[in-house]
Amino acid sequence: MNKERYKWFYDHVQSRYYNLMIKWILLPFGGEAKWRRRMIERVSFRAGEKILEMCCGTGGATLYISEKAKDKGEIIGVDLSSGQLSRAKERTYFCPTHFIEGDVTRTVCDDNSFDKVFVTHAIHEMPRELRLKTLREARRVVKQDGEVVVLELDNPPNLFLRLLIGFWFFYWLPGNFETPTRRDMFKHGLVNEAKEAGLTNVRKYSAYKGIFQTVIAAK
Repeated sequence: MNKERYKWFYDHVQSRYYNLMIKWILLPFGGEAKWRRRMIERVSFRAGEKILEMCCGTGGATLYISEKAKDKGEIIGVDLSSGQLSRAKERTYFCPTHFIEGDVTRTVCDDNSFDKVFVTHAIHEMPRELRLKTLREARRVVKQDGEVVVLELDNPPNLFLRLLIGFWFFYWLPGNFETPTRRDMFKHGLVNEAKEAGLTNVRKYSAYKGIFQTVIAAK
């Protein structure tokens, strides 16, 4: 799917039902709130941190990042879709939060300007070239002593579980544009691509029997 069609889909279609779909999909994992908190449980926050969230979408992850950061931080969310951002702006957050419509592969942010950079649940939708560009951009804007945190799907080792997840996550739908990019991400490995993008001290934390992963890296 090219960039224009992708943006149109998220602006006019996905933004309308995404939040409801996520609530339904995450029911087997204890519900959205429990799942969101589990995905960032390894991340700690310090007072006065400036946080960038790439691919923030409708603000689902943003809300729980702000809940954990509380009054310690300020969040800037960036997303390509104005439709998604309109939903994100309807939420109430726990710390100052602002949103910018833009391309995460080339943001308007200065070098070394954020203590933490999150890339939330979108890398698997990108072709390899865009995945690497996004990770390199995250590295560019994060401070030398900061962290890049990627929240993503993973490929569980159990075959039955892979089949079950494939059914539950609608992988079987004809024309699912995420299928080739997701498989390519699994093939190359998110940890490997983070290293290829120049990130260091890359650590992977698996969740829910390998269905999801949180990757934390340094500059």
